[in-house]
Amino acid sequence: MLGACALALLTMPDVVRAQEGRRVESLGTPCRAFQVLAGRMVTDRTTGRELFVLTNMNEMSGAELIFIDPAANTGRSYRAPKGAGSWALKEIAGDRLAVGTFYDGQFMIFDLRQMKFVRSVGFPGEEYIWNLAMGGDGRLYGGTYPGGKLGALNLDTYTVEDCGAPAPPNLYLRYVSPTPDGRILCSLGTEKPTTRLYDPSTKRFEAVPETLEGVMMGMVWQGYFLAGSSVFQGREFARVPPPFPTPPAEKGDWSADLYLTTEDALFLRQGNALYRYRKGEKTLTLIADMDLRGGWCLASNRRGEVFGVRGQDYFHLKPGDRTLKLRPIPVETAPRPTLFLKADAQGRLWGGPSFGQTLFWMDTRTKKTVNTGGVCDAGGEVYDVTFLNGKTYAASYAGGDITEYDPTKPWDQWNLKNPRPVAKVGPDYIRPTGGIVTGPDGRLYSGWMAQYGRYGGAVAITDPATGRTDLIVNPLGEQAVEGVAVDARHLYVGTSLSANGLPAKRGESAKFGVFDLAARQPVFTREFPGAGGVRALAHDAKTGRVAMAADGVLRLFDVETRSFLPAAERAPRVSSRVIVAPGDGKAYYGSDRSVIVVDMQSGETATVAELPARLSTLAVAPDGTLYAACGAEVFRITR
Repeated sequence: MLGACALALLTMPDVVRAQEGRRVESLGTPCRAFQVLAGRMVTDRTTGRELFVLTNMNEMSGAELIFIDPAANTGRSYRAPKGAGSWALKEIAGDRLAVGTFYDGQFMIFDLRQMKFVRSVGFPGEEYIWNLAMGGDGRLYGGTYPGGKLGALNLDTYTVEDCGAPAPPNLYLRYVSPTPDGRILCSLGTEKPTTRLYDPSTKRFEAVPETLEGVMMGMVWQGYFLAGSSVFQGREFARVPPPFPTPPAEKGDWSADLYLTTEDALFLRQGNALYRYRKGEKTLTLIADMDLRGGWCLASNRRGEVFGVRGQDYFHLKPGDRTLKLRPIPVETAPRPTLFLKADAQGRLWGGPSFGQTLFWMDTRTKKTVNTGGVCDAGGEVYDVTFLNGKTYAASYAGGDITEYDPTKPWDQWNLKNPRPVAKVGPDYIRPTGGIVTGPDGRLYSGWMAQYGRYGGAVAITDPATGRTDLIVNPLGEQAVEGVAVDARHLYVGTSLSANGLPAKRGESAKFGVFDLAARQPVFTREFPGAGGVRALAHDAKTGRVAMAADGVLRLFDVETRSFLPAAERAPRVSSRVIVAPGDGKAYYGSDRSVIVVDMQSGETATVAELPARLSTLAVAPDGTLYAACGAEVFRITR
């Protein structure tokens, strides 16, 4: 399925700046990927045709709306004035679409007649507006992060009221749902998950009735409140029998689909089966019964057909469909920053975006670039890759996946042939914050952060041939693993106080540890008082030393003497995500715009290149060539 990959020949201006004999050459902006987080169906106000509208994330060029005409398989994108992306999309009265953004917490209005954004109003102090619901007072409500607040947008004056945080210390007011009487059900997490009802008429939060306890989300349909397989009626949410046919009881639990349901059509899910019901019908209509494998149904049209997205493609389901027909999203993608860089022995440079679950690889001789489809079925992104026997192994959030990809063979992710899943460390450990490296023993070593709502981490040791994975859980206590390195005898681990969905852990400091690989037991540990993270571990084979950054301070560890080299602490601060060591006695890292070389024996440093902007990550090829990323642009640094 090579059609899932986009090929581009990138030619950019040549030399940017040279320093100390180094040549800095732009390789362009190779990282391209969609990250769709919401979708709706709207009617084209000019032609009357139904359009599938998607919100797409882009950290560099900003959020955008993509309007797809499925009949013509054409699309057009509209760049938003603010925001990196959006989970929140809702059509409202007055021929308008409302959009809630991250990372700047904006309510935005898109005019469907003028086909342009006309308003943007911020929620001060908030970074995310998660989803949207209409209240009985005619205002549009959204929940936030990190304040865990409820905000109300007046659709006449475009002013925002801060309705407060109903359940601190929760950072997330993740879901807001309208109720039949105009109140807003608010679901909060993750420290002390709870739900509250907000009454616009009194502007007060109140406890939910006992019948609603445990309900996180719901929707209004034909005057009822639906949540999962439960149907409620009245102000006190009395549970009543469903006033519609339900899926076969012998086939298990079912639930109402919140994204697809409209006043005209109710959609129910049971396992992989999706049913539709219209008022007055006696039976359910089966739309499809198939595993979408990470696909996401987002909207339904007037005919009761379903539209969704899977990775870099969209799909259209009609009653009776038995296969998923994927079509590439029909607009060009803008450049994305690359989260990581790695260079393999075959002359290829690898990277991937934050969010999107894709990879790019560039032939550094020809600059031909391939952007792949999603490498696994889960959402999220690839954090890092490593190489073994010509194959690339990716570690991915949010499912805790380790995946093998051979770029010399045809793409066939749908049949799990290439890329193919190797191992999964989720759901307990889901974010590979420590990256992934190949050990001298041919095993894969990766470092992970625990699932949402938990502190802790793990090192995963994976046999790539069999997928067998052993975990060293909480190797230095209940802290996330932020860096791993390995040699023939030892595993090196750095930790941080960060966590998924929780504030940084208090009362502790980040640590570094050395483990005996045979015994898998620590032989040395060091706590860095006051440090929040020990990251960017790199082992140098020539000196046997390990470089790392403790809150940006360079540290060099000698494994034989089990001591740190004091001279390194005076080096320029480490600001890049990684330190790289090609094994020749040197290591490299980024300090703002500078590429710094470290003598691993003496600890002395020097600047080898200056880049046009702050560099985020870098890589070193086996031949010593350096590569660095500044935002979306990638540079090659040679002698």
